[in-house]
Parts: sequence; C-alpha cells; structure tokens
Amino acid sequence: MASTKQKIPGAALKLFNENGLINVRLQHIADEAFVSIGNMAYHYENKEAIVMALYIKLAKRQKELLAEYLTVPLFDYMDRLFSRIFALQQEYIFYYLDALEIARAYPEIAEVHRQQIDWRVSQLKTMIDFNVSRGALIAEPLASIYEKLSVQIWMTIDFWPIQRMVRAEVVEDEQGYKAAIWALLFPYFTKMGEMEYQQMLNAPNGF
Repeated sequence: MASTKQKIPGAALKLFNENGLINVRLQHIADEAFVSIGNMAYHYENKEAIVMALYIKLAKRQKELLAEYLTVPLFDYMDRLFSRIFALQQEYIFYYLDALEIARAYPEIAEVHRQQIDWRVSQLKTMIDFNVSRGALIAEPLASIYEKLSVQIWMTIDFWPIQRMVRAEVVEDEQGYKAAIWALLFPYFTKMGEMEYQQMLNAPNGF
C-alpha cells in the first residue's frame, strides 16, 4: 500500500510536467502508475489531493535548501543555492508554469503556497541583511527597499520559467537564470561585494 501511495504522485508529476496540469485526468495518472481508479481514490480522493501531496514535497525541499545555505550565505554559497533551486524548479516545473491555474482551482493549496512565499521572501531578506552586515552590500539606501528587493528576487526565481516560455526561449538556462537574480543584487554591491562577485565568476564553486 505504501508503495502504491508513493508511486501515484510520481506518475502524476511526470504527466503534469510533460502535459500541463489541466491536460492530465485521473485516468491518465492511474494508467501511468499502473493502478485502478478505485485503488488511486483510496489513497488520493481527487486531483487536488495529488497536487497538494506534490506541493508539500516541493515546499519541504525548498525549506531544506534554504536551511542548508542560510547559515553563512556568502556569495559563493548563494550562487550554489540558486543552482539547487533551479534544479528543483525543473523537477517540479509544472507547478511554476501552472501556479495561477492551481491557485484558482485549489484555494487550500493557494493558501499554503502564499504562506510558503512569505516565508521564502523573509529568508531572502535575512540573506540580504547578512551581506549588508558583513560589508558586501551597501546599507539600505531607502526604507524598506531591501524588503522590495527580496520580493523581486522571489519573483525572478518563481516566474523565470513562464516568462521564458512566453518569449519562446529556452527554459533550461541555468546561467541566464542565475545572472537575472544577480542583476537585481549588483546595484547594491559595495567594492568588496564587486570583488567577491568577480572572484566567484572567475572560479565558480571554488570554495
């Protein structure tokens, strides 16, 4: 039973990523998981329950990533974090592409997602504050500007895939993705921050 319960979300994730959430029916998921509709309904009452199970896994892994890299978020570690977030995003790409439709169709998931967004933005703000305190970023030039910057970074992270698809550009462009995030931070670099960033570019993952 545990094996069946585990493979249903895996089958759904594959189909959602390939075809989009709206184009996948419960029968498709059952066929992909090699289970009957009745057996699937025993574990997951409906499509929303499957999407919620997938989102809970995604949110858990997002928290684990931030916890791993937030302790001392130097630029090298931030860059590694962005790479790991990008990889996780590709693994759950359907959620980022279909986020609005999910929010409209499943209010309970939307509420959990909003709470997760607020938490992620607060963690990004903590990361910025740390780099201000160590002299890599300038002191906040205007009140609450770094709160707004944290939101902008979150937006760039989460909406990267959909804007690329709308513009008919490659989604799996990790370097372009990270460059877009760093471009938001670059205007706030101190001289020390500029040097550290350049060193990171010259010797990626050299820490």
